[in-house]
Formats: sequence, C-alpha cells, structure tokens
Amino acid sequence: MKRIIILVTILALFISCKKETPTQPTEVKQEDFSFPSSTRFAVSLITNSTNLNVGNEFDTKLVFYNVQEVFGSAIEILYDNNLLSIPNQSKLLIGSFFNIEDTTKILIFKKLENIFGRVSLGISYVRNSGLVSSGSGVVLKIKFTPIARGDTWIKINKCEIRKSDGNFINNFSNIQIDSLQISIK
Repeated sequence: MKRIIILVTILALFISCKKETPTQPTEVKQEDFSFPSSTRFAVSLITNSTNLNVGNEFDTKLVFYNVQEVFGSAIEILYDNNLLSIPNQSKLLIGSFFNIEDTTKILIFKKLENIFGRVSLGISYVRNSGLVSSGSGVVLKIKFTPIARGDTWIKINKCEIRKSDGNFINNFSNIQIDSLQISIK
C-alpha cells in the first residue's frame, strides 16, 4: 500500500511539474514595400539610408514611377560584390506593383549571381491573361548585407518595360533610370 501511495505521489508531482505553457503564434513580419511618391516618369533604386555599417542588412527597392500598361519587365541590377553581398535568393522579394495574387497568371524569374555582383529579374503576366499594371509601385526589394567599408554603387544596368503587344511602354525612351550611391563604414 505504501508503494502505491508513493507511486501515485511521484506521478502526481511529475504531472503537476509538466505544465505546458500555451504557445504564442509566431508573428510573421510584414515586409515594408512603401516608397516615396514622385511625379517623375522613372525607374529608381531607393533605400532608407545611404550611410551604412558593415554587417547591417539594408533594403533597396526597385520602384516604377508613373508607368502605364505594363505587361512585363526584364531588369538587371549590378552591385560591387567586394563591398556588398546578398546571402541567398530568399533576399529577393517581389513587390506589389505586379498583381501576383493569382500565381497562375504571372511568370517570375529571379536570378542571383553574387560572384558577378548581379541580380536579374524577369516578370510578366501570362499571355492572354488580360492583365496589365499601371501607376507607381515596388517591383523588387533586395536585402543587401555590407561586407566591407567603402563607397560603392548599386545600379540598373539593363531595363525593359513592355506592353502586352510586346512593344516598349509608351515614352519608354524618355524614362529616367536612377541608380544608387552608398557609403559603408
């Protein structure tokens, strides 16, 4: 009888010590795709600060300003891979300019080549989807990590923006292409 009482007591202590605390749902951080407004007709690279510290990740956004009837785009961005790194392709985030909620109606190609200091993006609606985007918005957000000190650049090397008929958007030859100068301390 003593053994049963001791076993029950030990079991009761064991069960009472193993109280599970309710787990809190993990909060998913919403990405910031905000950008400053502009009346310019431009493709711009934007960051919150151009004075950065080694090791501190920062965001650079590729923004289309005041473009009309965009069916697709191909862009190549170059950066100095001696001073900047993009750890992996998960650091290339598609913005809200193109409506990507219905993934059956959009094609996305992202390519990261750290060894060459190059990011390539091809994004387009599917042919005959009837979709186009107009206005201003973030096309791509890149999460860079500074790896060495110095003054450097991030620049748009190639840019095409086309309508659904395959031609360049209206006035494409007049679009301003803005690159970015940064300083790493």
